Amino acid sequence: MIPTLRQIALLCLLSGTALAQTSNLGPFTNATDVGGPAIQGATVYNASTGEFHITGAGANMWAKEDQFQYVYRQMTGNFTVSASLKFLGTGAGHRKGGIIVRQDLDIDSKYAGVMVHGDGMPALQWRSDKGDITNTFNLPFDGPGEFNIRMVRQGVRIYLYVGKNGAEAKEVVHTEVSFQGPVYVGLGVTSHDPKAKDTLVFSNVKIQ
Repeated sequence: MIPTLRQIALLCLLSGTALAQTSNLGPFTNATDVGGPAIQGATVYNASTGEFHITGAGANMWAKEDQFQYVYRQMTGNFTVSASLKFLGTGAGHRKGGIIVRQDLDIDSKYAGVMVHGDGMPALQWRSDKGDITNTFNLPFDGPGEFNIRMVRQGVRIYLYVGKNGAEAKEVVHTEVSFQGPVYVGLGVTSHDPKAKDTLVFSNVKIQ
């Protein structure tokens, strides 16, 4: 069957709309699910408010494998990424989201993450080499809230900054991860439950 001119025009219009939706990601260039979670995630960016609504599923970002929704860009050298985040709705206590740097998009990639859990626990997570077990430094916490977080990369060092409910983000801890060449830098969300999905709102996102 040969398509009519009207059908061709409609197809082009729909294709252009889809392209606009995927390309409107503020300071980032792409959004995808890492690790093939059973439930598809999504990233929606509101240019007028600067907010990201990131919905992610997946078993976890932990141990030797990660499953999460990721909005990202590639970068080289040192950087600082800051954001405010809050959870929508209720879910698993260890659902989490935050700022993530990865060597690649493989399920077992080397990475570091400045994360906040659904129960309010901030943490610095990292996998020193591809396929290794994830390490973590968990901070004391007193419950959920709105968090200001920041990740700073200086050479091999990754620094965690955190503040809660309007408090300025302050440096707490750092680790060392040796990345090579360009890295993926962005925001991620995992539900810690393969049969569920969770949404976090990120605002005041800045990349330097």
